[in-house]
Amino acid sequence: MVLTNSQMEYILHLFLEEVNTHPNRRKGAATSKVNAFIALLPSKQPIDRQMSRRSTTAKKRAIARNNKIHPSKKDPEMEELEEQGIDVSNLEDEEDVHRVMNAIKQLPCPLAAKRRFRAKLLQKEIKQSSGCCGGSNTNRQNWRKFKIWKKEMSYKLEPWGSWLKNVEGHQGTGVVSYFVFLRWLFFLNLVIFILMLLFVTIPYVAFSNNGYTYVVTGSGVSGMSVASEQTCSPLYQVNVSSDAKTLIQDFLQGSGWMEKTAMFYGFYDSQDLNSFVAGHYSLPLAYLLTSLVILLFSLITMARYTMQSFRENLEDQNEKHQYCNRVFGGWDFALSEEGTAVLKHRSLYKDLAGELAEQRHHEARKNMSSNDKCRLYTIRFFINFMVICILGGSGYLIYWVTDWVTSFLADPNYKTNNDAIVVLLVEFLPSLTITALNGIVPLIFGIVVKAENYTPEFTIKITLIRTVFLRLASLAVLIATIYRIVSCTDKETTCNVGQNACDSLRCWETYVGQNFFKLIVLDFLVKVGVTLGYELPRKILTTKCDAAICKKIGLAEFDIPKNVLDIVYTQTLCWLGFFYAPLIPALATISMFVLFYLKYLSAMYNTNPPEIPYKASKSNNFFMIVLMIAFFLCCLPVGYTMVKLTPSYGCGPFRIYSYMTVCVDATISNFPSWLQTIIGIFTSGSFIIILLVLLSLIIYYTSSKSGARAKMIVMLKEQMIMEGKDKQFLLNRIYELTGEKPGAKKKDNKRPPSNGPRNGPPPSAVKTVNEVHQNGNVSKDNDIEELWA
Repeated sequence: MVLTNSQMEYILHLFLEEVNTHPNRRKGAATSKVNAFIALLPSKQPIDRQMSRRSTTAKKRAIARNNKIHPSKKDPEMEELEEQGIDVSNLEDEEDVHRVMNAIKQLPCPLAAKRRFRAKLLQKEIKQSSGCCGGSNTNRQNWRKFKIWKKEMSYKLEPWGSWLKNVEGHQGTGVVSYFVFLRWLFFLNLVIFILMLLFVTIPYVAFSNNGYTYVVTGSGVSGMSVASEQTCSPLYQVNVSSDAKTLIQDFLQGSGWMEKTAMFYGFYDSQDLNSFVAGHYSLPLAYLLTSLVILLFSLITMARYTMQSFRENLEDQNEKHQYCNRVFGGWDFALSEEGTAVLKHRSLYKDLAGELAEQRHHEARKNMSSNDKCRLYTIRFFINFMVICILGGSGYLIYWVTDWVTSFLADPNYKTNNDAIVVLLVEFLPSLTITALNGIVPLIFGIVVKAENYTPEFTIKITLIRTVFLRLASLAVLIATIYRIVSCTDKETTCNVGQNACDSLRCWETYVGQNFFKLIVLDFLVKVGVTLGYELPRKILTTKCDAAICKKIGLAEFDIPKNVLDIVYTQTLCWLGFFYAPLIPALATISMFVLFYLKYLSAMYNTNPPEIPYKASKSNNFFMIVLMIAFFLCCLPVGYTMVKLTPSYGCGPFRIYSYMTVCVDATISNFPSWLQTIIGIFTSGSFIIILLVLLSLIIYYTSSKSGARAKMIVMLKEQMIMEGKDKQFLLNRIYELTGEKPGAKKKDNKRPPSNGPRNGPPPSAVKTVNEVHQNGNVSKDNDIEELWA
């Protein structure tokens, strides 16, 4: 039988009245009974004690009655467990022992007592569970040990784990979140590179050609022409120079001898390959599917990472008493080395500093007057207008430079009429312009954002958003300019090559890949140059120079938004360029690897922590959101290339197709007719519409369910708070009636005068208990006797 709080209060009231008025009872016995009654409150019960085992069968109950331990046979430890409210009379099998073990873990007693209880339980002869539950407890323990071992091994084998702890101790959690993000991108690029290497590069290099067989041409497929390939492929020639200066220039630009390497799209062919396993390997299909798998893998990985970050953020949002938890529960008592302890101390200090800085800002915002708010909003309006003008001007500058460079390179004699250095600078001018804007404009954003008086967390977010728009807008202008060149309509019909006013591009995919190749190489060189040519000399000047101006300059600050945008920009270039240059992910992987060590040295020795302490609980999540925005924008040009643009007829694995997706139609045409019918049904517009409607309903259902659960969580929290208040009220009643706090040791056995209870039970409690008595569910006298016994 379960009693409500009102019923429990009334029973406790009657019980204490009986205790205080009984002539043969001592105050110590009364206090002992009160403590025993307190142990029966719901808030004092272990979780396993509150949850009944509904699956117990009648046979088990019969066995339990026969094997019941009598009070005379109980050990002192077992009696103590009984007093704590844990039933140890029905220990039949491993499941019961496991239940009691979990209940012991939650007891408010010393660890030595818990070990003594556990040792006594393990000494008993308990039969193993039989049937489908046989060995379940042992399997559960083994699985728990395996998970602990796996977690320990993953912690020991975590790449750069100790390095991250050093950074956290010196710079704080905001900076270490950048390094965690950088490490994640390194492994993402490594997987992308391995996929392209295994399914595209190695098969083409290792397998021999079978020619244009039915595997790549299909049967009865429109939009496919082998004759145009045989005519246009010999016309695609690359001039290779043996001059050392030209070789280096070609390496930096991806032209010349680099153009015919496995780095770029034009190196690969569209013929059927002789596979060792299946005998046929369609490189066009492998190229297309591998690219789609890479995009899908990147999306799933980011979604998984984002969901994990969201879960951590929700836990942080629901956390109460954050300062208390950090001060009294934030220390790791397993630390045994002094250096590690110092790093942990610094990490806790910076974490608390970030929390306090944000709280001070919120308090200042609450105390702002109406005039101050009006002035602040006016400043923000003009700053945002200025930011929009800067972004528009940057986009126009990139467009103008790219258009001028295209006109300059249209001259067939531009190499002979100009010096090699001038030619190199002109060809790199769009990339240099984008890189210069990416370096200068964020500095302006960082200066003006200080006048907007945002929180430290939102300051980083708004700076990131503005810089993201700058970089993505720069790439968008570059892509639009390249698209204007590629989609020029004045082309010859045979090889689809531009003529007259249009640029003559025999392999436009390689041309696109070269642009992204130059951007990623230049971006890497700029990052290395800034770290070694600016931050390191500034550190040397500050530490070695004794002049006042040198001390005033000080060390550089580790700029989190700028560094995050640098790696997001590199990853964006990788996603945009891997389809046109399959081995660009290798460059991105090398760039991330080298950048990790450079930034580590910079964070440890060359820079100071951010001036504004930053609470990094949401940093990784926001970084991933920025990356996902860049990812979806990258999918647009890559997907448009696959579906709408005509491939080059003289290079690449799609040279025989009018569109790249025709290779899928050619592969499907070789399938049996029944399989073609099924594929046609699943790819039809009607099925896609039905699927979209179904997905919309599922999303609506899950959203409604999530909202209902959120409301239920709020209600349960309020209920828990009220139950806590009810229990506190009961404890206060006990203190009023006994004159001594529950659980306190008595100093003497002097019996206080028994004047009865000072306050009667609440009317609601009397009414509730009387109703229970009338229904025959409980007897007041019997209940009192049971509590007294």
